[in-house]
Amino acid sequence: MEDDKVAEAAIQIFRNTGHKIETDLPQIRSTLIPILHQKAKRGTPHQAKQAVHCIHAIFTNKEVQLAQIFEPLSRSLNADVPEQLITPLVSLGHISMLAPDQFASPMKSVVANFIVKDLLMNDRSTGEKNGKLWSPDEEVSPEVLAKVQAIKLLVRWLLGMKNNQSKSANSTLRLLSAMLVSEGDLTEQKRISKSDMSRLRLAAGSAIMKLAQEPCYHEIITPEQFQLCALVINDECYQVRQIFAQKLHKALVKLLLPLEYMAIFALCAKDPVKERRAHARQCLLKNISIRREYIKQNPMATEKLLSLLPEYVVPYMIHLLAHDPDFTRSQDVDQLRDIKECLWFMLEVLMTKNENNSHAFMKKMAENIKLTKDAQSPDESKTNEKLYTVCDVALCVINSKSALCNADSPKDPVLPMKFFTQPEKDFCNDKSYISEETRVLLLTGKPKPAGVLGAVNKPLSATGRKPYVRSTGAETGSNINVNSELNPSTGNRSREQSSEAAETGVSENEENPVRIISVTPVKNIDPVKNKEINSDQATQGNISSDRGKKRTVTAAGAENIQQKTDEEVDESGPPAPSKPRRGRRPKSESQGNATKNDDISKPLSKGRKRAAGSQESPGGLEAGNAKAPKLQDGAKKAAPAERQIDLQR
Repeated sequence: MEDDKVAEAAIQIFRNTGHKIETDLPQIRSTLIPILHQKAKRGTPHQAKQAVHCIHAIFTNKEVQLAQIFEPLSRSLNADVPEQLITPLVSLGHISMLAPDQFASPMKSVVANFIVKDLLMNDRSTGEKNGKLWSPDEEVSPEVLAKVQAIKLLVRWLLGMKNNQSKSANSTLRLLSAMLVSEGDLTEQKRISKSDMSRLRLAAGSAIMKLAQEPCYHEIITPEQFQLCALVINDECYQVRQIFAQKLHKALVKLLLPLEYMAIFALCAKDPVKERRAHARQCLLKNISIRREYIKQNPMATEKLLSLLPEYVVPYMIHLLAHDPDFTRSQDVDQLRDIKECLWFMLEVLMTKNENNSHAFMKKMAENIKLTKDAQSPDESKTNEKLYTVCDVALCVINSKSALCNADSPKDPVLPMKFFTQPEKDFCNDKSYISEETRVLLLTGKPKPAGVLGAVNKPLSATGRKPYVRSTGAETGSNINVNSELNPSTGNRSREQSSEAAETGVSENEENPVRIISVTPVKNIDPVKNKEINSDQATQGNISSDRGKKRTVTAAGAENIQQKTDEEVDESGPPAPSKPRRGRRPKSESQGNATKNDDISKPLSKGRKRAAGSQESPGGLEAGNAKAPKLQDGAKKAAPAERQIDLQR
């Protein structure tokens, strides 16, 4: 059994088929036991896992066999030699999960004295400061690999006990939350590398999600801890976001996780990579379809529906977005745009069908939330105002997308008491928390003021030059016209096309995420006018990026990335903004900048990078789409001498 893969597969075969070895094949049994013990102690992590499960599955004296592995391993743990820790930690974790009655108590002392104090709370080595956000498995330090296995051991130990009588789960959740708050550097000594921090953030977020699958631990996970876990899907590292989303989908599709965890996918609207947003949307479609089908095939009581009915994700989503760290000012239009994007990312899938008058049901839920208070901070007026503001944005979206939402809801929705207080008697909250002007901006997707592309009525410096029109799906190779967005199915394709146009070249390499934004030039400009535009680009460096320039935005640690145009390197462009930790881009306070930075280089929250005006929700007129007909009509009616835009402003 020298080949690791062969050995692992052979042990797994014995685990699944060897139930009669002990009685019918004593010779194989006597040969197999020492091999399994050796693999559990000194094999690869995968072999150790399979060996422990094999012993537990096929031997009647499994308690004795497992004790012979547990005791020597627990005594020989040494944090100074981390490369020899990984296999023992895997074996100890699986032993404590499979035989909790026998090993839960002795494991508690191992957890307290070694796992937490000696291993997780100390940094013995200094990580390589190469700026990379992710490294291949073979390049991860043994100490970090040991810490990741230590976190998994904590989870397996708790999953084996299935109770919180000793309050060990509370302590573990506090530890995992602290690791997320510190972004993976639990000791905060800044000795650990960026890529190792990414590994530990992923391990901590996945651990909370794993504990949430056990009802006794789901009950004690606080809203704050749930929110920290949810933000991992907006991590600055591409691989962390990718793996976390896959784990989340895998658990949801098996109906192992509570419904509130499906609300996490709403945050994927902020992901800067189109493929990640597309993956999240497919996950939502799959999960919603499975839950609806399960309800049809398994009639159940109303109490059970609360955890299965997809529409009940709406209150969880509203509460999660109200506590988004990027949502700091309830009247900030840019922040409300982000909130609306996240809401529509989920609502678009939910509102595909109006099953059992679900549109009215979701509207009723949002209205009912405004009659409650935020259970997380019921006495803080600012917190409640943010909650009510998100409700109003949700109502605004639902009302604009469905004429059926005004029907009477078939039943009164039940709100989760963990997140919302009981409505007070005679309390009426009919106040509107977003102004009418803001409502129009959110619905029409009107572009932000003071942008270069918005100054289309200014006189042109070059006579006869066709004004630049913001690219839409139709102008970038799509066959969908502007008005087709009124159809949800075609609108979705249009949104994807326009998003693709503005994110051509988006890439995040295996070691360090790098995102390249390319704005596709207008294709319908005739050759003569196109030559004029190209000639002007040499003297108008601050405008050239809007006409076919490829701009790069580097994430933390990206090196030697150059900004290139199709013909020349633009030396006059501003440097790419440095990316803050956790992939969160601070909102710009300045609104007076009238350059292209409004559309291309403006900072966005949680690493979100939007195509210029193209990420508006389908079904409603978008910024670029709404203005395209007007710009084209203006181009036809105005005389060449009158069509002048001062692009030198």
